[in-house]
Amino acid sequence: MKNRRIKRWTQLLACLLTAVILMTGGAAPVMAQGTHKSYTGEEFLEIMEGIIDWKKSAMGYSKDENLFQTAFAEGAGTTAADWFPVGIGRSGYPDDYSAYLAVLGDQITKKYTKHGTLDRSKATEWHRISLAVLSLGGDPTDIGTDGDGNHVNLIADGSYYRGKTTSLGNQGINGMIWGLIQMDSLRYVIPEDATDTRDGIVKYLLSQQKENGGFSLIPDAVEADVDITGMAVQALAPYYNSEQTYTYTRNVTKEEETRTVRQAVDDSLALLSQEQSDEGDYSSWGSPNSESVSQVIVALCSLGINPAEDERFIKNGNTLVDGLMKYRLEDGGFIHSKEADPNNPTADPTKSNDMASQQAFYALTALCRYYGGMRSLYDFRPEQSSEVKSQIAQVQKETAELPVEPGAGDREKIQGIFDKYLQIPPEERCYVYSYHKLADAMEAQGIQNTSESLSAAMNLNTSGSGTVGTLFGEAMEFSVNVPFSSEDAKKVTELPDSITTESYTLVVSLLDKWNKSENKDAYAEEKEILEKKKAEIEAIQEEIDAINQEVIDKLYPVDRISLKEKETVKSIVARCKKLSEYDQKQIQQYEDIQRAETMIRNRTTAVWLGAVLGILAVILIIFVVLHMKKRKRQKLAEKMMPAEDDEEDWED
Repeated sequence: MKNRRIKRWTQLLACLLTAVILMTGGAAPVMAQGTHKSYTGEEFLEIMEGIIDWKKSAMGYSKDENLFQTAFAEGAGTTAADWFPVGIGRSGYPDDYSAYLAVLGDQITKKYTKHGTLDRSKATEWHRISLAVLSLGGDPTDIGTDGDGNHVNLIADGSYYRGKTTSLGNQGINGMIWGLIQMDSLRYVIPEDATDTRDGIVKYLLSQQKENGGFSLIPDAVEADVDITGMAVQALAPYYNSEQTYTYTRNVTKEEETRTVRQAVDDSLALLSQEQSDEGDYSSWGSPNSESVSQVIVALCSLGINPAEDERFIKNGNTLVDGLMKYRLEDGGFIHSKEADPNNPTADPTKSNDMASQQAFYALTALCRYYGGMRSLYDFRPEQSSEVKSQIAQVQKETAELPVEPGAGDREKIQGIFDKYLQIPPEERCYVYSYHKLADAMEAQGIQNTSESLSAAMNLNTSGSGTVGTLFGEAMEFSVNVPFSSEDAKKVTELPDSITTESYTLVVSLLDKWNKSENKDAYAEEKEILEKKKAEIEAIQEEIDAINQEVIDKLYPVDRISLKEKETVKSIVARCKKLSEYDQKQIQQYEDIQRAETMIRNRTTAVWLGAVLGILAVILIIFVVLHMKKRKRQKLAEKMMPAEDDEEDWED
């Protein structure tokens, strides 16, 4: 009886909690904490599609519409937007890739033309945008133009020539990690006069490793950060099978060491295994969160480690996938943390979060690519040939069949496996995920390891487009010379006379398509219209930016605004009213402007009301004074008049 009563109260409490969540506008988690679940490939794709559907809904789009349009595409070139294209492109989720690339190119051109750079200090701006370009099938060595009309090379400017303007290490370990990932994204050739090289960055990263095996944003910190450790492993993963040693001085202990990348990464994996919670997730900066899990999933997949099966990453029956899924909401998105953070308004446990959802999407993309035998998330080369895949599979199979402790009788077999390993092109050997077992067996048997340096084998391409994923079907085809069609011309003629920034993505993508087409001469009139519309849109955007800046410079803080700013507010309001309703919403401080106008109006009204009341008070006082004087005169007159008896005596 007691157990039944407890069960009923538990069920009632669960119902009440669900009701509270729904009443507060949040979405209930899909699964309970600590609940293990196995997923099929189709289920992963459905979860990924759910993330995109959530984002479309958040942007006000329907499920059938493209995400890369209007307001979303306008954010191209920013952290808030670019990570979605990385996941979308690497998975092959269908969308208007060319539109996003066109806007990216236009934004790069604007920044280079105006400032000569993407950012004065953050090299990761080049790294992130490069990955987005490659993911969508573009070429980051030829996108946008600078002030002199030269094509921008994001790879050169962001990594190997970064030191010509600002040190790649100016952003600390973060700049180095993503600089290496950018260099290796298409295995770019590093020129002899480069300011930063692969080996130089690898050496730097190893020097930053903490005693416990982790990495941290803070150079002198003793404790490691899970996110940065996961990212560092992602950057070092292509060198895991390399026998090359690096001699360096550890940043914290100041001791000199000589190690391979594999030794350093193994220490990082041990730490990541140790830090994993019983629910399968991680804490970073003291808070359990989804992004840390996402970074570790990407790291493991880049090393060929199964995040859902490797025993080192299963705690209390829960895998890393379980740890990630506990942050998924019913609306399809992911939350940052289940704990509210007053210092971080976006960390709302009841609302899906952009960063958490972006990282979950590309982590699941990395996982699905690993399961599908594809290249790792940040390796944008075309997929391996069937011959190379067969070579790798054979070495993997034979290595797996080696006994745990090979004896002298296995020496010939081990040598035979190694010979087959050497037949694999050096640039593909990072995908022999069992190599570490083969290398250990060779060392135990005293077999000389003559494998080449993998960093030297990385110099493959000076340019080229990234390879789009195929998880959602056939790879999307791209062509540099796509014909400008009559349908495109129709879109040009249908552009509104009074253009707004809402048409920015369409105009830029059509103009970009015209510039790349072979039949452009047949649509010269359309080009003129597009260039005119683009100029009009840019003028509107400049006005929006100017209004935003004036509000910041002259009206902040708005709650302390006084009547002295009346004319400024009046001027800004008048400028806002000249904009379309859509463009008014693009003004970041528009609500503040409206609030300022209301405050000025209320204070002006208060002043006028005070003046009117003051005048009325004066009139009332005058009226009272005059009335009192009149009464006083009347009383005085009454006193001076003779009494009635006296009047009679007078008459007698």
